[in-house]
Amino acid sequence: MSLDRVIFVPTGAPPHKRREGMASAEERYEMTLLATNDNSFFDVTRIETDRIGNSYTVDTLRRMGETYPGAELFLIVGEDAVHDIPTWKSPAEIISLSSLIVVSRPGFSHDKIDELPEMIREKALVLRTPLLDISATDIRDRIASGRGVGYLLPHPVMRYIVRRGLYLIPKINQLDGGMK
Repeated sequence: MSLDRVIFVPTGAPPHKRREGMASAEERYEMTLLATNDNSFFDVTRIETDRIGNSYTVDTLRRMGETYPGAELFLIVGEDAVHDIPTWKSPAEIISLSSLIVVSRPGFSHDKIDELPEMIREKALVLRTPLLDISATDIRDRIASGRGVGYLLPHPVMRYIVRRGLYLIPKINQLDGGMK
């Protein structure tokens, strides 16, 4: 998509997600740093991590616009999430503040993009990518049940999760040993 950089925004307090069993905002921030620190094209921001109260995309985009005046902002979302945008806080403002890069997700048809409201469809750039069925929920569930997460997480992030005991990890003898 010829972007100058990709800025990851670990969520602070998401209003639409269950918080039970979730890592803290600070832990999500640290894991995002670990996952991205070897790529100079990637940055991580604390905009939502440091926000008090619920984290709303519109507030984050406003703040990004203030932080990067004159920059063209793109919001990268999966095909699964783009259909929820009409239910988010201030969807019209989200669309006015950014264009959308919609990334392919398994189980979602590109044809469904045509069903989006016109204001969203007009600002959506569809990025067809190899379909990897990876989700944070699945990773947390796999860890909690002792199933493998090899190749789903960068090793520094897996080590962090093990060291912090996140997601109810059962006793593990080796980093990858019990996680197949």
